[in-house]
Amino acid sequence: MPKPTDVKGVQRFLGLINYLSKFLLKMSELCEPLRVLTLRETEWCWLEAHNKVFQEIKLLVTNSPVLRYYDPTEELTLQCDASEKGLGAALLQQGHPIAFASRALTACEMGYAPIEKELLAVVYGMERFHHYTYGRKVTVNSDHKPRVNCKETPTQGAKETAENVATTPRV
Repeated sequence: MPKPTDVKGVQRFLGLINYLSKFLLKMSELCEPLRVLTLRETEWCWLEAHNKVFQEIKLLVTNSPVLRYYDPTEELTLQCDASEKGLGAALLQQGHPIAFASRALTACEMGYAPIEKELLAVVYGMERFHHYTYGRKVTVNSDHKPRVNCKETPTQGAKETAENVATTPRV
């Protein structure tokens, strides 16, 4: 696949990758430099950094992990993570991926505190995999240590934050 030569080419490539992102881990974060090229206020300028990301994405697509079939009798684990610019979630059974999901953060969400982003990743993962998780016990794993103690700490702000993130309607 040749590299894009204009904004429309990048949009077509990102559209294809968007479809494939449910099978690939952390795709949203990886696509960020290319997504910036599609913004109206950004002048078209394909740099070596864009070429590197383009090649990494192509390599990831061709060497992606094998997804496992969903088994309704096995336990579910939701692995979530958040970065400065994106959210990611993986649904696992016995440590094997069933599905992946990722998305970029909005400008407003980028201003969230790390704990809010991590909780947003959990909410996003549960919503994205609703057809698998509805009515099921799900173990949630996150690498964000303060979130683990969120319920035990006397800080009312953390509890309120968790409730606000979980109950905010999504459009």
